[in-house]
Amino acid sequence: MKDYREFENRVSKSLNLMEAKISYMNKGVKELSAAFHEFHEDISDYMSFTAEAYADHEKRLSNLENKIK
Repeated sequence: MKDYREFENRVSKSLNLMEAKISYMNKGVKELSAAFHEFHEDISDYMSFTAEAYADHEKRLSNLENKIK
């Protein structure tokens, strides 16, 4: 019976360690997800701004080309 208890204790410690690591990993994944959503918002704003600036730039170039012709 002593061997069984030692084995049970060892398995229990191993299981607790795995649960702690999974909990830590879960927290990291949640933080990564939050960071990605924040980045997504920032990059979307930047892309919209860039698209508007590019369109404006294209229009000005087109107007200049028409004046040169």
